[in-house]
Amino acid sequence: MASTNNEASQPVNASTLHAFAPGYQPEHARISALDILKGIAVMAGLMITILYWGGFSTGMQQALTDFPGGVRYKTYATLSLLLEGKMMGLVALSFGAGIILFFVRPHMGSGLSNHDLYVRRNMWLILFGLINAFVFLWPMDILFHLGVMGLLLFPFPRMKTSWLLASVVLLLLIGSGKYYWNYHDDTTAYSEFVVADSLSKKYQARDSIQKRTDSIAAAKVNERLSPTAAPITTTVKKDSTNKKTGDTLTRKQKKQIETWEGIAKKFTWEKKKDSARIKAMQTVSYVKNWEFMTGPAKQREAQWFYTLGLWELASIMLLGMWLFKTGFFFGRYSSSQYMLTALAGIGGCLLFGWYRLHFLHEAVDNYTKYVQQRQLPHTFLKPLEIVAGVAGYASLLMFIIQRNWLQGLRSFFAETGRMALSHYLLQSLILSVFFYGYGMGNYARIGQPGLYLLAVELCILHVVFTVFWTKFYYMGPAEWLLKSLIHRKRIPNKPGAETADAAERPLQTPSMMNHD
Repeated sequence: MASTNNEASQPVNASTLHAFAPGYQPEHARISALDILKGIAVMAGLMITILYWGGFSTGMQQALTDFPGGVRYKTYATLSLLLEGKMMGLVALSFGAGIILFFVRPHMGSGLSNHDLYVRRNMWLILFGLINAFVFLWPMDILFHLGVMGLLLFPFPRMKTSWLLASVVLLLLIGSGKYYWNYHDDTTAYSEFVVADSLSKKYQARDSIQKRTDSIAAAKVNERLSPTAAPITTTVKKDSTNKKTGDTLTRKQKKQIETWEGIAKKFTWEKKKDSARIKAMQTVSYVKNWEFMTGPAKQREAQWFYTLGLWELASIMLLGMWLFKTGFFFGRYSSSQYMLTALAGIGGCLLFGWYRLHFLHEAVDNYTKYVQQRQLPHTFLKPLEIVAGVAGYASLLMFIIQRNWLQGLRSFFAETGRMALSHYLLQSLILSVFFYGYGMGNYARIGQPGLYLLAVELCILHVVFTVFWTKFYYMGPAEWLLKSLIHRKRIPNKPGAETADAAERPLQTPSMMNHD
């Protein structure tokens, strides 16, 4: 895929800029708003993922809804409303906008076109994701998904803004539809169960009557017999409508009953299963830990992604492209537009999130009753919740930038965002060693409050790492490695050295954002 005309060494021409990003200027190497969003996401996201790292399974977390008045539930619900799905969404939004940014900025000295470098970057990102999932043992990895989505969305940066927005809406509808479709499977299974169960009860009642009748008849006969005669016993009679009374359900009907009984436990906390998981993860053996975690990792990287995650990530990444093309990240909107969008987005996010958590409580309490009474799943509005939250947070950030507030804090998150990949992998490495049995073995030994405190402590570690590293290097270690692998050569990374990609330098942002 190497370029023969060394086009990457030349500035991007005007027609390419207009097609990909009208309004973008080549000298704008980085857009600090995107870095800030990534920096916030990689640190705040810890408050959600730390429960999974610490041994709180999905069932254990859902069990918190059984105590809606407790402090632990209120903390869990608040963080879920504000952060769950939204921090991953901020990363996806930045990644989507960054796709266009990658195409339009010059990548000097590689001898390859931006398209070649882009494909290489995503292939290496996929590998980084597999390492994160199957070496660092983090089954909820996002790098693999971003790499795959980057390849799938390769043609979209040239799409007109109107079509991009239409695609976002379509994907949101599909995402909600996928949740409804899964729920529809449950309701269908319940309907089949009701029919099979009613037949089972009918046959059981008839068999019971038949047994009583036979028992009475046998007793009367025994009364007429001499005391020395052997008593008469009843036998199971064959029936013209069934093979044998007492065995009336077909294999399919029995399977329907078993299927629903399994589905009905979907939101039940299975303590036995969790105990087995905890025991396996506390085992002082990397191989044993690996054997247990590969199952969830495969499910996340494959089944979840291709059934649900693809649609959620695609909608948010295309939203990032649309916002980039409309000048959202360049400060082209007015302060009032940013603020109104922030209020509408965050308000909608909280409303949709309340719907999700409220009906999750009902589902956890009694899923059979929930299916009987509710037409929609509790997750039906989840895609809208995430997109609304992401748009609201991004708009709030742009409002703060235009008002020139919190300069120091913004600068720190921008530095952290430029090293987001390094921070993310560092989190996985540290937490894997800290929690799993092959390391320090703290898996499922720390309560919910302690885990949140640990997340705060790890954020402080991120602060120290960012401050220390950026004094000596342009890029984070993982970013430097990724860049070197893409260009197939060692990229200089120290102050005073010429990098192969000038965009990695901490240059000024677009004119309306140069205070960043």
